[in-house]
Amino acid sequence: MNFNLKAAGALLSRAKQFTEEKLGQATDRTEYDENFEQLLAKTDRIKQCTERLISHVETVLQPNPNERLEDFVLTKLDQKTTNKPNIIEQLGQCMNEAGNDFGSSTQYGSTLIKCGQMHQKLGHAYKDFIQSAAMGYMQPLKSFLEGEMKSITKERRTLEMKRLDLDAARSKQKKNKMLNNNMSTTMVDSSDADVRQAQAEFDRQYHITQLALDGLRNSQNHHLSCLYDLIESELQYHQKSVQILEDLHKKMGLSKPVPNTTLPRLRTAIVKFDYDASDSNELSVLAKEIVNVISDGDEPDWVTIEKTTTKQRGRIPRSYLQMDSSSS
Repeated sequence: MNFNLKAAGALLSRAKQFTEEKLGQATDRTEYDENFEQLLAKTDRIKQCTERLISHVETVLQPNPNERLEDFVLTKLDQKTTNKPNIIEQLGQCMNEAGNDFGSSTQYGSTLIKCGQMHQKLGHAYKDFIQSAAMGYMQPLKSFLEGEMKSITKERRTLEMKRLDLDAARSKQKKNKMLNNNMSTTMVDSSDADVRQAQAEFDRQYHITQLALDGLRNSQNHHLSCLYDLIESELQYHQKSVQILEDLHKKMGLSKPVPNTTLPRLRTAIVKFDYDASDSNELSVLAKEIVNVISDGDEPDWVTIEKTTTKQRGRIPRSYLQMDSSSS
């Protein structure tokens, strides 16, 4: 009974202190040091960034919000969604059916069937990637929010309550000292003891919360490792997809050697003097400007050039240019 009365008294004092602070009536509020405040702000940013990362990765893995909702509900009901055909597999199935309808003996029908089989393989590869990304990256981040971040939030909430208790005890002590002449020594000593106890509990919780906040560095190291796994999974998925497409390319007889040709380099020139265009066919240029030579042999006294930045073209007198002999 005494414990319940004491707990109720603590809740009332805490609520009174909180209300006075909100109304601006409390002047002696215990402040956290600057480094601790920075840790709190950093923790809030980490939580927000992690939530955003999860949201965006989920959007990439499943762009359709209705499908995401369905997957979420099925997951909550412990029903597997991996057996459900994705849109790539559905396309492959559609191509297979269409190919059989057109006739597998026809070139179009047989090609549709080959494409359908290829898309079903791509769909399976994408499923493997989604599962790998979900387990290797998404799940650790979600576990971090549900576990460590929730624990930190709980410790912060406890610290705030201890801070309110401390400030309430100090406020009571201050009032008792102002009324010291009308109060017994026992009551004054009791308020001093309450402050000491509240301070000890606050310091203990402050230390616990700071340790929890400092531990976030280890979580980020783990998340970095998970990010490496995500990139590795994505690379394997794209490599596998390219292999599937290359195999189809060969089966369809579309493989052709890629000619090893390069575009010829444009001839360049340096403008020797400023030139102001006198009509729409000419181009204004500045001295020391480097330009591309587009046409050099049509007229003996004029050269058609192009600005490298704006790609504007026009003529200027040949005498205004110094041709670059190294370009061809």
